[in-house]
Amino acid sequence: MDCANGLTFCAVSVKAHMSGKQLPRVVSHAEWEAAPQMDGSTALRTVVGRVSGSLPTVAALGRTQYKLQVVPEPPVSAREMETSLRWALSASNGAALEDCNLAWLPIPTAEQLPARPRQIYAVLTPTAELTAQMAAWRESGLRPKVVDIRETALRNLAAALERPGEGLALVSADAFGVSMVFTFQGALYLDRFIEQPLAELRAAEGEARTRMHERIAQQLLRSVDVISRNYPFITLLRVLVAPMPEDLGLQDYLADHVPQQAPLQVLPLDLNEIFDLSRVPELADSSAMQARSLVALGAALRSPRAA
Repeated sequence: MDCANGLTFCAVSVKAHMSGKQLPRVVSHAEWEAAPQMDGSTALRTVVGRVSGSLPTVAALGRTQYKLQVVPEPPVSAREMETSLRWALSASNGAALEDCNLAWLPIPTAEQLPARPRQIYAVLTPTAELTAQMAAWRESGLRPKVVDIRETALRNLAAALERPGEGLALVSADAFGVSMVFTFQGALYLDRFIEQPLAELRAAEGEARTRMHERIAQQLLRSVDVISRNYPFITLLRVLVAPMPEDLGLQDYLADHVPQQAPLQVLPLDLNEIFDLSRVPELADSSAMQARSLVALGAALRSPRAA
């Protein structure tokens, strides 16, 4: 389930085969945008009612509902990690974090770079906002087993397409901007988000649109350089560009210009390589719908039945 902004909702039901030899099957799909006369809870209830309620639910927060940052990993035991991390984050943020929910995920470097200080991703979510969100979900019939974030949902998609020994970059876009995630062996090593509203890209023409494409391409190349310098054990060969809400030329621009400056292939992401979409032909046939469903699909891969 993706509750991107409290007004637009997307949900999928995904089942994995126990043998693991077949692709996870998307068995249902629903999306809804709250009309002016409809509150968000009504739209959410509509979406929840259109997908399977028998599967464990993973719900992804909207991007503005949490803060994601890279910090040094405290050299403490697992049971002391939260206390130590809260103290360190309070010092770096200049404020106490008692009113924030804290989660974290490692950036694995111990095996390849044992002498390097370890780092982790810290996820901070205001407790009051998270509590209110959970209450709204319960009122609408949604009881998430896991609350996820957008970056890890997109990571799941990239990780599903990695080749042995290869790092992978995934570029995707939504109404608010362009996301980039860089993965290796299923772990998230770098994320970037470029605030570039889709409406502005749609309205731009000629040189104005080219400048926007250039901005995105340069951020991608800078990120590739960051990976190369900080994680030299990661070999990036491919950049996958996810289906877009609209065809505004970004895929073609990146494919034409990025390989001129870096030894990378820029290729379209094909969701048929990750999922069996035969039960949801409307999703299989619509790139725009796939773009709106990316986070929900990625979050579904975290489910115990579709890992």
